[in-house]
Amino acid sequence: MTMQPEMKDLVAMNEFKKEGVLLVKNELNAISIHLLLKEINQIRQSVMIKINQMERPLRTYSDIAERQPGRLDYRCGFTSAIFNEMGESIIQLVRRLSPTIDFRHYWGAIPSLSGSGPTDMHRDVYPMLNTLEGNDLDELDISLPTYYITVLIPLVEITLENGPTEFIKGSHRMPVVDSTKAEIYAPLLSPGDIIIFDGRTLHRGSANRSNQERLIAYMTFLANWYHDQTFTINDYLFPEFAIPGH
Repeated sequence: MTMQPEMKDLVAMNEFKKEGVLLVKNELNAISIHLLLKEINQIRQSVMIKINQMERPLRTYSDIAERQPGRLDYRCGFTSAIFNEMGESIIQLVRRLSPTIDFRHYWGAIPSLSGSGPTDMHRDVYPMLNTLEGNDLDELDISLPTYYITVLIPLVEITLENGPTEFIKGSHRMPVVDSTKAEIYAPLLSPGDIIIFDGRTLHRGSANRSNQERLIAYMTFLANWYHDQTFTINDYLFPEFAIPGH
């Protein structure tokens, strides 16, 4: 028996609430992936003209950072109407997953070059009260409804060799986690699939051991009341591409 759309939504919402991470297969079609890939590569060409003249790795900027040598995080230049069009179905999905929150969002992209190392296990949110360090959260942080969501959109096949994103399921409801003892969830993905995760969920990008680049686009959704320090603690390398309202 085919599951009705309402039932699928309920199953997805329950899984997301419990695990803090949700895999959705075939959310985007091949045309959408092609258009995203084309536009993001144009952004990268413009940005790299300036970056290639700078000392590497880059220090952290609000609009672009180099997490590891060969692993850039772009948050600039996503001004084309194509991003609004491609993101509409994802926006609707996020609203269903966290219906009590009014979100704003921005786009980004993370290319991981061949040979680039892993990132550290981390959460994307900052503790509300700034009383803790590292990856620990307060009871206040984990008691809130989902207020920070990231959606990963692979633009190439994600394999064991080129480095799947690793998650610790359920860690969005754990103030303290020993990541060295936790079970790791690292789904393999195809273009068109998406991964949605709560910003409190511990995760990291694994090493790219292949001979090809791994490219992932993403959308980050933040509650309108949440202050994202990413956009205020550092300078902008590309102020002409600054994201308004963050």
